[in-house]
Amino acid sequence: MKSNRVMLIGYVASDLSATKSRSGSRRVVIRMATHYPQRNRHGEKVWQTVWHDVVAWNNTAEYAERNFVKGSKVMVDGSLQYRTYADKTGHRRYITQIKAHSLMNLDR
Repeated sequence: MKSNRVMLIGYVASDLSATKSRSGSRRVVIRMATHYPQRNRHGEKVWQTVWHDVVAWNNTAEYAERNFVKGSKVMVDGSLQYRTYADKTGHRRYITQIKAHSLMNLDR
């Protein structure tokens, strides 16, 4: 069985970016930060931050707009998506995003 599942718990890093497609679908991009402990070269615990772009559509997007603000602690259940595009100079760029299947605000 093949699986592409991601579960993250972290914090909303910035205001949500909401748009509507030509077909009327609602889309929200959530910039999210997760943290994990790591030891530095002196043996001290330091926290590393990993940044994620989470994309939510339709009802999931509406839930995010109603319930998430910058700093909200959230849980995301989704799948990884990979895209490529050519930038203005013609260089190939790669994007990794998480397509949200469900979201939960852990502050409430």
